[in-house]
Amino acid sequence: MKKAIKIAGNILMIAALAFVVKKLLDMDISPSDFRSPEVISALIIGTVMQTGIIIISCIPWLMFTRSLSGVKIPYSSAMPVYTQSNLYKYLPGNVFQYVGRNKLAADMQISHVDVACATVLDVLFCVLWTGMISVILLGSKIAELMGKYGRNLLITGAAGVILLLLLIAVIRLKFRDKVGSYISRYSKAFEKENRPQLLFGIFYYFAHNIVSAGMYFICLRLVIGGGYELSELLTLTGAFMFAWIIGFVTPGAPGGIGIREGVMLFVCGDEHSDKIILFVLVMRIASVLADVTAFAIGKIYENRKLKA
Repeated sequence: MKKAIKIAGNILMIAALAFVVKKLLDMDISPSDFRSPEVISALIIGTVMQTGIIIISCIPWLMFTRSLSGVKIPYSSAMPVYTQSNLYKYLPGNVFQYVGRNKLAADMQISHVDVACATVLDVLFCVLWTGMISVILLGSKIAELMGKYGRNLLITGAAGVILLLLLIAVIRLKFRDKVGSYISRYSKAFEKENRPQLLFGIFYYFAHNIVSAGMYFICLRLVIGGGYELSELLTLTGAFMFAWIIGFVTPGAPGGIGIREGVMLFVCGDEHSDKIILFVLVMRIASVLADVTAFAIGKIYENRKLKA
């Protein structure tokens, strides 16, 4: 079983790298857009910071997995799995990055349910804190954006609640005995000795999004130049983060392709539209480079661990 999972993971990894190349080619990158030192600086800052964020973002998922499984899983085992599965988001379907994390269950001989539940919690709090920070930065503009995109959010939210209720009903009917044992075991995650790592996982994405917002703000300032005031740059930063949520819940838009330009142009209008589109392009390229770099670091880290 473990060997089969490893083979499947390698196939997915090769396919994901092929789709990474395809995505870069589809971006229609013009070298003339990257002659400016400010744009190059934004690309470097975005790549370096996002690489670090990806590597560190393994920690909240690891904390949730430890809390639910009751096993002290080392970071050295979780990080390579996380950075490799993160690359799977380029595969059609936009779900393989989450499924791929369950390789950790096979590696550490823990329940796949524990890892899957930890992934659900990780995604839930990531979306929650991203939404809260973006709303704060958007200020009054959030009402306009909700008027335009609120329907998508409500439909997705309602569908999610219905699916969750159906899943709970099926689990209760088919696996009643196991559900009781899982609830009993998961309740231990809230005990005093386990509470700190659970709370760390919950509140990690607050700090994560503060750092990400700072990075987007700096890169916006570099790419756009002096055409915007502080308040306008903060609003655009919030719009960029809000657009990630819209892209996340919109079927057929992996990574929010096309969504971020639409949201940011809706907020700022047609003024400086060329620079807004350039900023989004720079952030997309930086994101792809960061995903590949984090994956490479994870593989190097894993190989060194195996040789040690």
